[in-house]
Amino acid sequence: MRTRIKFCGVTAQAEAELAVACGADAVGLILAPSPRRISLHDAVAIAATLPPFVTPTFVLVDPDEKTLAAAHAAWPAATLQCAGEEEPDLLDPYALRILKVLHVAAESTPDELDAACNRYRRFNVLLDTKAGAARGGTGARFAWDRAIDIVRKRPTIVAGGLTPENVGEAIRTLRPYGVDVRSGIERDGRKDEALMRAFQAAVNDADRT
Repeated sequence: MRTRIKFCGVTAQAEAELAVACGADAVGLILAPSPRRISLHDAVAIAATLPPFVTPTFVLVDPDEKTLAAAHAAWPAATLQCAGEEEPDLLDPYALRILKVLHVAAESTPDELDAACNRYRRFNVLLDTKAGAARGGTGARFAWDRAIDIVRKRPTIVAGGLTPENVGEAIRTLRPYGVDVRSGIERDGRKDEALMRAFQAAVNDADRT
């Protein structure tokens, strides 16, 4: 199975075009507090430029009901990546479009991860690293071996400190449905084509092994 790639923190059409050229299956557009935050209006404008089979992903943190509904209405085909402490009932109306982020702390056990996944069992899941109060983009990886059972049970996206140098190891360890990267493909705070292409190449190499 081919590992899907999401390039996150895209802020402009030119970056989206580069992401597509470098093999992205999904493009992350951050609507929550972040150095890569953009407006919903700009996110929709970028989403409208993406070709078929490349999915725009609106990244939200603890949205209220109105914010979530507005994001969905603005571009119904977008995935809604929710990276806060959202209650399952809030997400239920958009279940087919939800990507729920679960944060893996240094002390997280496989049983705790399993319980968290069961709580959000109606949604697709992305595992990211818990680092303080940050909701992603920390550049820190979690202990992948703790997620092996989760990834075997359900299609799972893996994020957290991935780079061209280590994404192959992550794939060979976990065989996730997809991988998600932001800071690992940036240089001096900007998307870097060489790093993006190296990341894609590393994913492809790992898929072949």
